[in-house]
Amino acid sequence: MLRRSGEIGKLNLRTVGIATLGVLAVAIAFFLLGRGSGAAPKEFETLDQSPRIYPDYTDTTIPPNLAPLNFDVCERADQIAVGAYNDQGELLAFFKGSEVRFSTKVWKTIVRGNIGRSVRFSVFAKDSSGWFKYRDFSITISADEIDRYLSYRLVGPGYEYFSDLALWTRDLESFNERALFRARLVNERTCVNCHTFQDRHTDNFFFHLRLVDGGTIFVQDGTEVSKRELKAVGLSGGCSYAAWRPNSKHVAFVSNKTEQVFHTKSLDRIDVLDSFGDLYLYDVERNLMTPIVPPGDETLECFPSWSQDGKTLYYCSAKNPGFKTLRTDSEARSTEAMYLVKNIRYDLKRVEYDEETGQFSAPELVFDAAGREQSALFPRLSPDGKQLIFTLTRYGCFPIWYRDSDIWSLDVASGETRRLDEINSPTEPDSYHSWSSSGKWMVFSSRRDDGSYTRLYFTHFDETTGKFSKPVMLPQKDPCETLGSKRSYNIPEFTVEPVRVSERKLLKYASGTPTIQAEVAR
Repeated sequence: MLRRSGEIGKLNLRTVGIATLGVLAVAIAFFLLGRGSGAAPKEFETLDQSPRIYPDYTDTTIPPNLAPLNFDVCERADQIAVGAYNDQGELLAFFKGSEVRFSTKVWKTIVRGNIGRSVRFSVFAKDSSGWFKYRDFSITISADEIDRYLSYRLVGPGYEYFSDLALWTRDLESFNERALFRARLVNERTCVNCHTFQDRHTDNFFFHLRLVDGGTIFVQDGTEVSKRELKAVGLSGGCSYAAWRPNSKHVAFVSNKTEQVFHTKSLDRIDVLDSFGDLYLYDVERNLMTPIVPPGDETLECFPSWSQDGKTLYYCSAKNPGFKTLRTDSEARSTEAMYLVKNIRYDLKRVEYDEETGQFSAPELVFDAAGREQSALFPRLSPDGKQLIFTLTRYGCFPIWYRDSDIWSLDVASGETRRLDEINSPTEPDSYHSWSSSGKWMVFSSRRDDGSYTRLYFTHFDETTGKFSKPVMLPQKDPCETLGSKRSYNIPEFTVEPVRVSERKLLKYASGTPTIQAEVAR
């Protein structure tokens, strides 16, 4: 086996003191459980080198109610063993082989007994020269719980011919995952997107369908379902980029028309742009749509997001670089689209909402990204209203495909901004972030794993330091299945309760034309 250069010293178990009882415990475990050659090894080499594991859970912080962090040791050796210890050096679990798989019972016992402390992992390996141990790593168990459920869209690698777009929901305390809505059960040419929940609860939520059997599926009061057409008379585009107001049955959304541009020489691969985008407020009970900002061709709006108290609406706004409708000739259309998309740069703005009058204030600039020749997208205000998290990239409105996309924070009181270097990948896009209800956790999508598919990562926010912890990949029962799934996760949204309405009922209302046509306020 090849080992990295570093400090390597002999450890003789006959002369160890109390500080090495953890290693001795593993040696005893080898003997009692028949590990290795069937006899306890007498000597170890200690390497000043961390083991490679997948997913990389080394030196992370996790909530006490997260599913088991199963992982694989990605080192070549004749034999591998892993021990987990508490901070007193007591052995909590022991694994023979490179696959570390916790039973739910063992994992819960370990986590519940170490809240506020760390669990230390030792990885041992044997090659032709004998046994050696890698540098230990730790996982810290936070006292801050995470919202139990997470919903997201799973997307396959295809674009023009998709057949398996679906909304899924996951119980974060286990590996239980169920389909909320599978578009192919309506039609293989049906697209599902833009799901949004009211205040992280599932009584009121909706999602949008495009192309075949298009419309918007609304769920109210937990089980009441309707299919609505939000492409009202006088509007050219349908519903997209939506946000349900936390404390009333109002939805902010964009009426837009999206265009796709595919790259042949860029690692970014694809662009999605809006040829127009106008921001509206939809009163779900009155079935009435009202412009939030004056509609027109001068500006493009997208990604609305409410403050927790429902008084402020943040959104992205860009100057229209000059197009109305893209040309139909394919070559000319592609050339025109590439010019236009690279000249679209979104700023962050906000408007105040007066609940008594139903009126919005004039737009206020929050962050001038275009002045920096960049584009700010996907604003998400923390539950306490102190920091606005957003994605910053070179241009456009589709950061999930831009390799330079990073997550930033804006201090609402001071206006100061900071790139969140502690969670961003150095070479791959990070985007689509969402806060938990407590404001202690955030989830986001990243392509850092293989550069091709977005996967979900959690990070803990420390109010004392103002920093986020090292990101943790969404736990999987078998981590290798994550690599082999060939699915991208996007738009992750926390909920504090499960979705009660069945997929069967949602599918019943999804097929066919909408039964409710929205009206536009005059």
